[in-house]
Amino acid sequence: MAEPLRRIGVLTHHLAAITDATLRELADEGRRLGLELVVPADEALKHGLSDSHGYRVVDDDELRAVDLCLVLGGDGTILRALGRMLGSGVPTTGVNFGNVGFLAGMRQADWRAGLERIARGSYTIIELLTVEARWNGDRQMAVNDIVLARVRSQRVVRLVYEVSGTRVGEMLCDGMIVASPAGSTAYNLSCAGPLVVWDADALVLNFIAPHSLGFRPLVLRPDHVIRVSNLSPEDEAEVLADGSEVGRLCCGETIEIAAGEMRARLLVSEGGSFYHNVEEKLFNRARHAF
Repeated sequence: MAEPLRRIGVLTHHLAAITDATLRELADEGRRLGLELVVPADEALKHGLSDSHGYRVVDDDELRAVDLCLVLGGDGTILRALGRMLGSGVPTTGVNFGNVGFLAGMRQADWRAGLERIARGSYTIIELLTVEARWNGDRQMAVNDIVLARVRSQRVVRLVYEVSGTRVGEMLCDGMIVASPAGSTAYNLSCAGPLVVWDADALVLNFIAPHSLGFRPLVLRPDHVIRVSNLSPEDEAEVLADGSEVGRLCCGETIEIAAGEMRARLLVSEGGSFYHNVEEKLFNRARHAF
């Protein structure tokens, strides 16, 4: 049995109305379980929360010192929370309020029972490999993936790529994905890439709509460094970290992508697993028991 968790930071879906009712129920459940619930200022403003509602408003330093970050949202909200907590040592878990909820450890229907199990120490923490990009003096970390994507919809980009100093090839494509194991079930999955178990030490290199009949995604060791040059004569590529644009790779420029130094921490209830989520949420076959 792991350590009981008592101080819980709460983050929610960007649409406040989706989780307002559950926040009220969570406050009641928190009192019953003897939990201290805290929210950052942006969440307090979004939902109009204060001490009288059962939530203490804290700054980011205090948020990053809680026992657990509890997310009420979908995979995007959970992903942002994992990034927000990166480097703090605080694990993150989620109640699914999204479409797929692959990273979520609990369902809306039974979150109370799941929270009680977690609060008393029945959980597992998974250390998730991250991805880091370095280019033009910039540095960006991602939990799911670093993506290079074409800017103009009517044009492809020409990318030359090498792995650990060895040139692998050149590709006309809509872009490239370098995904962590957690990110292997996101954009990489939609591009027919392999699923990688959460706690594996591996990166996936995949292309978006490659103009090739022969390319297959590559699974790489975490110490492999991927160097990508944009050889398009006039077309830039967006650099995306977990879906958000963080820069551009201009013509003739090079970016390096590798495993990040920090790990994200995902908490799951005991009895839940990556394989259960694959079966239930990706193959759409419901489980009958945890």
